[in-house]
Amino acid sequence: MTRIAYFTEDLIGDSLVWSNQIAAFAKLYYPCEVTVFCTKGVADLFECMTSCDHVIIYNLAEPWGAEEAAAFGYFDLVVNTRYDADSIARIKALDHEEACGFENVDIPESACKNVYRRYIPLSRWDDYNLRRETSVTEQGSELVRLYTPDYHCHYISFCKMEFISEAPTATDTPRIVFVVGASDPAKSWGLERFLEVARFVFGIGIRPLFLLGPLEKGFETRIEKAGFEVGFDLPFRKIAGYFDPDYGTVCVVGNDTGLMHLACAIGAPSVTIIPFGFQFTWFPYTNDPRAIHRCIAPACSAPMCSTVCPRLAQCINQVSTSKVESEILALLNQPPRRKHHDPKEVLN
Repeated sequence: MTRIAYFTEDLIGDSLVWSNQIAAFAKLYYPCEVTVFCTKGVADLFECMTSCDHVIIYNLAEPWGAEEAAAFGYFDLVVNTRYDADSIARIKALDHEEACGFENVDIPESACKNVYRRYIPLSRWDDYNLRRETSVTEQGSELVRLYTPDYHCHYISFCKMEFISEAPTATDTPRIVFVVGASDPAKSWGLERFLEVARFVFGIGIRPLFLLGPLEKGFETRIEKAGFEVGFDLPFRKIAGYFDPDYGTVCVVGNDTGLMHLACAIGAPSVTIIPFGFQFTWFPYTNDPRAIHRCIAPACSAPMCSTVCPRLAQCINQVSTSKVESEILALLNQPPRRKHHDPKEVLN
């Protein structure tokens, strides 16, 4: 049996949109055993994926000793999606046949030639068409194409049956889930706006549920005072249950953040609020015909605009509550789609 080691990113969204890499390599090397190496923040996510046989958590501040690395055993292939020098050091420490990954600022060409048998050169990663005109899933497919050049992944084939989820308590009232967290303050639409939209959906007979992470702990009191349900720092399998349209959720609304990617992957209709010009690469999900994904960005948004715009902090404020409310209504009244949509089809 082939043993594959997979080093994944620290962010939920990055981990999810490239998750098909695991399935692609597993298919190429079937039968195989997949071990995911990750930091703590995404470990629970991969532990819920049936395609991952083992999940090993490591601390960036604690390098592996020789004995610790040896205990992981031998790997036929190491796939590295990370960009940090730390991952190179860990791959060197592992007993393995070959490795693949990306050249970048922290992993220069010299390091690539020393560690990887195959790698994506920086010139390819800077390619205009690849980075600006294709979906994020196609960008992540570059590693797989090192081994099978004709491979393409325009859409994630992630199926909720491949994710271990926990069903929530049954309810007769349809639910809309609000994801208010954001890893970047410039991506945060603001709790008060979400509360205003929650009052609107409550008024049309839909039950609002707010999901909060550790960074939003102070929001609990304000949400509960407004009369709405709160789920704080829940495990991924429970979050997945709340997202699942089979358990009463009619829509998930949130900032451009990792949990919105999980909602899309589970098959929930979604409205994502995005401040920067990356929205044209945001929709790689097609697992459920009910899952119509809408993206709202400021009218001024353009490809890669965050690299040149001096007004990023105010950008997301251009998205109004009325716009989000109208998109929710459009989702609720729109019939299931019959075919895959173009990931470039977004709303401004």
